[in-house]
Amino acid sequence: MAAMCGTILTEQQAAARDGVTTSRALWFALAVTAIMTVTRLSGTVDSDVAWQLWIAGRLHAGARLYRDIIEVNPPLWFWMALPIDRVADWLHVRIEAVLAVAMGCYAAVSLAATDRFLTSLAPRRRTMLLAFAALALLGIPWVHLGQREQIVLIGTLPYAALIAARRQRLPVSTGLALLIGIIAAAGFALKHYFLIVPGLLELWLISGQGRAWSWRRPEVMALVGFGLLYAAAFLLLARDFFTVVVPLVQLSYGLLGAPSVLHLFGPFAVAGLILLCVLGGHVKVLRAEAPLASALFVASIAFAGIYFIQAKGWVYHSIPLLGCTSLAIAALLVESDASMRFLRLAAPALLALPLFLTAEEQLHPSLPSPDLNGAIAGIRPGESVGFLAVETAVPWSVTLQHKFRNPWRYMGHWMLGAIVRNEQQGNPDPRLTALGRQIVSETVQDFACAPPTRIIVSRPRPGQAGYDIMTFFMRDPRFVEMLSHYRVRSRTSFETYERVSSLAPPADSCRHGV
Repeated sequence: MAAMCGTILTEQQAAARDGVTTSRALWFALAVTAIMTVTRLSGTVDSDVAWQLWIAGRLHAGARLYRDIIEVNPPLWFWMALPIDRVADWLHVRIEAVLAVAMGCYAAVSLAATDRFLTSLAPRRRTMLLAFAALALLGIPWVHLGQREQIVLIGTLPYAALIAARRQRLPVSTGLALLIGIIAAAGFALKHYFLIVPGLLELWLISGQGRAWSWRRPEVMALVGFGLLYAAAFLLLARDFFTVVVPLVQLSYGLLGAPSVLHLFGPFAVAGLILLCVLGGHVKVLRAEAPLASALFVASIAFAGIYFIQAKGWVYHSIPLLGCTSLAIAALLVESDASMRFLRLAAPALLALPLFLTAEEQLHPSLPSPDLNGAIAGIRPGESVGFLAVETAVPWSVTLQHKFRNPWRYMGHWMLGAIVRNEQQGNPDPRLTALGRQIVSETVQDFACAPPTRIIVSRPRPGQAGYDIMTFFMRDPRFVEMLSHYRVRSRTSFETYERVSSLAPPADSCRHGV
């Protein structure tokens, strides 16, 4: 990151020597970025990012990803968290604060790179666009700081600006193009779905350049080079992913999709689609006067496709769609002199909508709920806490935040949905039946290696309808024996068990680093 910042500053100093004044608009946007970063220092992260940061700490303690810790996603995102964990350890500060600073720096580099393509804009318009970009990159993913979707959104902005400049046949320095390629590659490599974005932008570039198009460009070399290095590291350092995780994902992860089609149309996704439709109504203006907005519009279409291909309906999956469409509308307003009367009148509401949704999400979190806060009351940092919950956000909305020790190798019991559904079929798949027995066995083993002070079970209240995870576990005599060392402490939507005697020693050797 420091090298990237240095490259940007070096190029700006060189431009200044040639008589080009450093953009005041950029400095204003960087000030907005700094204010937002400082404001974010005291907050925490969502459950997925909490799990990511916890894994980084365990890897530094000697755990092996995909062997001691079973995670269904590829390793790049978790490797990215390693320096975050190390810096937090060196400085003795909260790891969430270090992540906030890192994301602020990443956004600052993105804005600085994007600013190099905005020299044709009037100073006021340039300032407005960059300031809003700072708000969008850090504000819209506020609750989901550090998510892969935020990272790819930050990387997409300068990459779209670069492709727009290429389509106009504007000169771009090799160093700047190479830097932007690296910034974007770090985001595009996080999910194979994200490769749709540079692919669609490249098709858009080909449609504009025709026979003059060439793939021999620094940013393309950066994307390919980053991808090859990542693939080599993947094969050398994370081979267990293919032998342990891929079979698990093929067997059970696909059933984690949205429960219905309507679930895909949450507030963030609907807002993104509305903004996309607004942009679609101004295609003629986009083509004629707004190259950056056009590139962001193309990227928005790609992100809309990615959202529906993943078909999970999770809020953070829609962040790139909502962020990119917001940036495209902002760019359209400052690039074009067309009247667009309706759009200019509606612009304040349209651009404020994503930030309003973010504020609503921040002010009304679903977890940790009052019941969950009551379930963890009295547990001290460093104590082992075991969770039995299908919803992974339950344990990871409190574990990192309260510095609890997590004894289990999985993020949660998410696979039980597929296992239970399999049991209800007339002809159950024996592989899923075996997986169910394996999950219980691993739970007993992991709890024996790091005996939880308290076990917290997410289950319906007495008399309330819903799936009861305890009925699945209580069928196994090994789990029943382990639970005999606990007594019931409380029962709400979470039943808590307090340990009253020592557990039997583990049947097998314990995992490293946990």
